[in-house]
Amino acid sequence: MPRVAIRLDVIERNARVVTQACGSYGVGVFGVTKGACGMPHVARAMLRGGVIGIGESRYENIRRLRRSGLDCPVLLLRSPPLSRADETVRLADISLNSELEVIEELSRAAERRAKVHDVILMVDLGDLREGVWPDDLMWTVERVLALPGVRLVGIGTNLTCFGAVLPSEKNMGELAGYAASIEETFGVGLSYVSGGNSSSLPFLLEGRMPPGVDNLRIGEAILQGGRDTFFDQPWEPLDRDAFLLTGELLEVKVKPSVPIGETGVDAFGGKPVFEDRGLRPRGILNIGREDVAVEVLLPVDPGVRVLGASSDHLIIDVADVRPLPKVGDTVGFHMGYAALLAAMTSEYVEKDPMYDQVPPAPRSVRVVGDPQLMALVPGLPEQLAKLGFGEPGGDESGGDELPLRLGDGRVEGVADAYGLIRLSATVGEVGLAAERPAAEGLSPENTVLVGLREAGPEESAFIKENGLAAYTIVDIDIRGIREVMREAVRTAKAGTRGFVVVYDASVTGADGISARETHQAMELIAASGGMLGLQVIGLNSANAAQITAFILSGFGRTIL
Repeated sequence: MPRVAIRLDVIERNARVVTQACGSYGVGVFGVTKGACGMPHVARAMLRGGVIGIGESRYENIRRLRRSGLDCPVLLLRSPPLSRADETVRLADISLNSELEVIEELSRAAERRAKVHDVILMVDLGDLREGVWPDDLMWTVERVLALPGVRLVGIGTNLTCFGAVLPSEKNMGELAGYAASIEETFGVGLSYVSGGNSSSLPFLLEGRMPPGVDNLRIGEAILQGGRDTFFDQPWEPLDRDAFLLTGELLEVKVKPSVPIGETGVDAFGGKPVFEDRGLRPRGILNIGREDVAVEVLLPVDPGVRVLGASSDHLIIDVADVRPLPKVGDTVGFHMGYAALLAAMTSEYVEKDPMYDQVPPAPRSVRVVGDPQLMALVPGLPEQLAKLGFGEPGGDESGGDELPLRLGDGRVEGVADAYGLIRLSATVGEVGLAAERPAAEGLSPENTVLVGLREAGPEESAFIKENGLAAYTIVDIDIRGIREVMREAVRTAKAGTRGFVVVYDASVTGADGISARETHQAMELIAASGGMLGLQVIGLNSANAAQITAFILSGFGRTIL
């Protein structure tokens, strides 16, 4: 599939640049993840960069964020539909609103849930998208303040999205003035006077934002480095390389540059125009209009020229590329916001979040657990030492310890953002404990179950609802342990610092994976370099020797 590589380090740095710059003007920032389809890894990167909360427009994406354990304020950017008031109250802390009838329904939904839902009332300052008309503002505020279950926490506006109206001293001054009038007239304090989206950022940086506007909702500038915000002059502190789309060349041939024969309209109702440049080498990529907005693709290689696209194929001129690419090569593109939004939404484009702060390779192993279990593997520390792992706290360890837990309990001391690979015949402790990933910073999207032989109806529903990757013993029989483990490692590492491995002895046996397959699984884990901790469940005197061998494979022991 086409692939989007996502550099979380760039997103975090961009968020820090934006929040610090806005902070110097007294403006807080909601980081908008809409362009990344609510990807939890992107939200966490924004939060590490200093945003005060996350803004999202789709309920599905908010559910995705909540499942990942995100507990910061979440702002629903899209006007709530009347029919989804209860879902709005349940999922979002704050919502942008412009219809009194909807706010009244939010009030009823909040009362049913014994909650208070925060509302930012949108004001239309001329862009003619959502918003109360200024003539009706004070009347609407009075009625909102009288409603139970909702709390008016701010006013806001939206510019540039529909009418392309730019922020100005006039319209931003009006917004600040309306906020001051509401506070004075009704004796309330407003937490947010939200002056728009990324398009308001250049205006703010010019020092033109009137006092009183104290919030922006910024996505593109953080995600894209302002590619679609700072058109004329890039803002140098921002990095535009957070997202990279790559496709694979399916064909490379020399062909005429103008179609031969009578032409009509293409499959999308357009009439393409071609420039006659003679015979030219051209390539076909596995990227199409079903995946991306091709008009705003920006080739990384300046020699690549986009000629057009069908639903499944992107046609490019490669005559000026050196060396000339061949079938199987990949071609990379930066994307405008429309292309990014389409690519991240398309289920046919693979998303690959990458975390740059990888912990150093462990040089020692800390074995913990029940003393009776530890007594079953007396020679394990010496055998680990032969693989290069010194005693914890010794001069050779460098302070980089990898925890190895024997028996039940939690693997302590792992990184904040990590994945989980559980090799087990049962769902076990992952089970229905939805709060455990939230408490530990473990996202369901980085949780992988390998070797399942049984799962109850509730467990099956939990796996499907929360998006856990699960490979049954049937999957392993069909696809092989090597392919399954490669996918498992990739899923667990995506956007994390590494992963914890839980090995349950129930997975190995006559009805499960074989001993050799278990060794293969552990060898692939060792080769990935991503293991942050290992837990062994089901150790006993009968299997101690075999499990010791599995553990050593997980730490890199090989035959030669």
